[in-house]
Amino acid sequence: MPRKSQQAPVSRTVALCYVRLSVTKDASDLTSPERQEANIRAACDKHGWTPEWYRDIVGHKSATKEANRPKWLELKSRLQDADVAALVVNEQSRAMRNAWRAIKLFEELPGYGVKLHLASLDRTIDIATPDGRMSAFFQAFMDDLYALDASRRAKDSVKYRKARGISIGQPPFGTIRDDNGNLIPSPYGAWLMPDGSFVAGKDRNQPPHPDALWRGWHECAERILMRYKDNQHGYYAIAKQLGGEGWAFRDRRGNPRMMILDDVRRVTSNWREYAGIILDGRAKERIANEIENPAELLYDTGRAVFDLDLLAAVARTQEARSVTTRPTGTVQAAYPFALSHLLYCAQCDALAQQQDNAKLRSRIIGWNRRGTHRYRHSETNRCHCNVKSVTVDVIEDDFARLIEVIDIHPKAIKLMAQIAVQSQYGLDASDEKKLQEEKAVALAKHRRALKNNLTLFQNGEIEDAEYFQQKDYHQRQIANWEARTTDHQKIALELTTCMEMVKRIKQFWNITSGEDRKLLAHSLFDEIQYDLSLKRITGFRVKAWAEPFVTLRASLYADEMDEETKNRFGSGSSSGVSFHDPNGTRTRVFALKGRRPRPLDDRAVTNKGSVSVGCRSVKAHLPWQGLKTRPVSAGTGSAYLQAHAG
Repeated sequence: MPRKSQQAPVSRTVALCYVRLSVTKDASDLTSPERQEANIRAACDKHGWTPEWYRDIVGHKSATKEANRPKWLELKSRLQDADVAALVVNEQSRAMRNAWRAIKLFEELPGYGVKLHLASLDRTIDIATPDGRMSAFFQAFMDDLYALDASRRAKDSVKYRKARGISIGQPPFGTIRDDNGNLIPSPYGAWLMPDGSFVAGKDRNQPPHPDALWRGWHECAERILMRYKDNQHGYYAIAKQLGGEGWAFRDRRGNPRMMILDDVRRVTSNWREYAGIILDGRAKERIANEIENPAELLYDTGRAVFDLDLLAAVARTQEARSVTTRPTGTVQAAYPFALSHLLYCAQCDALAQQQDNAKLRSRIIGWNRRGTHRYRHSETNRCHCNVKSVTVDVIEDDFARLIEVIDIHPKAIKLMAQIAVQSQYGLDASDEKKLQEEKAVALAKHRRALKNNLTLFQNGEIEDAEYFQQKDYHQRQIANWEARTTDHQKIALELTTCMEMVKRIKQFWNITSGEDRKLLAHSLFDEIQYDLSLKRITGFRVKAWAEPFVTLRASLYADEMDEETKNRFGSGSSSGVSFHDPNGTRTRVFALKGRRPRPLDDRAVTNKGSVSVGCRSVKAHLPWQGLKTRPVSAGTGSAYLQAHAG
């Protein structure tokens, strides 16, 4: 019997190179990553290692913790791989400033066969020897002590500055700090361009366009306080009024954006800081109605950035509006709204897609209005919808009709499975090898895209909303590609499972209430778009495992779709982008390739009253059937499933 050939051992040539920037105090700190990389690269060249870089250099990345350092966690997952020869850092503190975590790492490295190399000293630490062990452990305790001492000194500095009336943290809107750390009016602002957009500006005398209007941050904050002091308008009304007059708010990076009600709350709650008064504790713990006559706190500090009479009026208004207690016996048990955390405003979704901004999405939340249970539009963002709330029965009855439409006859499962098998990119069942090759290529592409997306996010190239959007998209693609198969029986079994879930929801929806209804709805759906003006569901997204079922359900009865059904369940965005918390995917149109088999008469499998549904519920997540897709072109105004023959 021939002996099995043994695999050649993998050579250890890879060095995991880690670079960390803890905090940026001045311009010289910005060169720290470059200096670390230069030393590490020289060490790798000297020892013949191939560097593999991991960088935590955006924002404050303290080495006392690990959760705030995603690249370090990614590096640790590679330590056990057979090709890794060394962990290279500029100095030991770049990896860890926590003694027990450092010692734990030192104990693990010899078991992995990995060396710890300090590039700045050009020294490899051998944990196995007593001298190397003592040196590494002693340095770990020194690094830990340094971090604790730095934290103590920072807290003492904060206490000292507050005692001198110097605020800390992000300056309130409309202000900046002078050389002494005191708040002064901000000279910065934004230019309102003729097309309605905003451009950040630093000098009101240098407009980027002859017709541009200056909107200063300090003037904007003053207008907010003036509108609020008379107690005639709420946060949302003030934000809407100022937005209509062409005023914008500044985000944390100094960029102008649309004003929302939380921005008005931030400005009005900072009346103490605007007066130059610095108090201990966190701002969110300062409850206005628990302070007797809060306006008496005001006095002339000589550092006020607004008129004291204006700030006193704001303080009195905030006290009058602040309520934290309620009469005895009025606390009621919360009503379990069945569709809470699923409903989104369809008009806000359209606006979010138009402006490519997921933050413009708004939920439709539960509301107990004097004993009447309703669903209403969230106050975080407001659209142009005329109707702001509807009763619970209106939406939940419409949801029940949606379930009726999705439901199918059991005999249709065989036909749907047949469609799935014969529609895989035009392949026959015998082309399994070709499908597996395509599957391997697709999986590699999406996994690489996930890694690249994380790199862009860590380097600050993309926002968190776009990162989560792309992450959700690629993870769903990977899940669907991994589940692809041509096994007719397996597909039929999975479709049957989905059908039973839909039937269970249909059967129990009308005989349950409260938490039971909520569990039923959340077991199948991820989100539902609802138009409050039209009072009907305009789109939805199901769980990833149910997407193939809904796709084939739409394709099975596509020939019978009427315009009303298409408009109701197929009214999608004119953009190629959809958003989901966290963060959306591209909407696509599905088209089956090849002729649709008809072993059964459609009339024999159609439930009476169950019209076919074209919907945008299934976003760009290809199911395991391998349905052909093409992007929705801008301006089409419909993203519903269009299933054709040929």
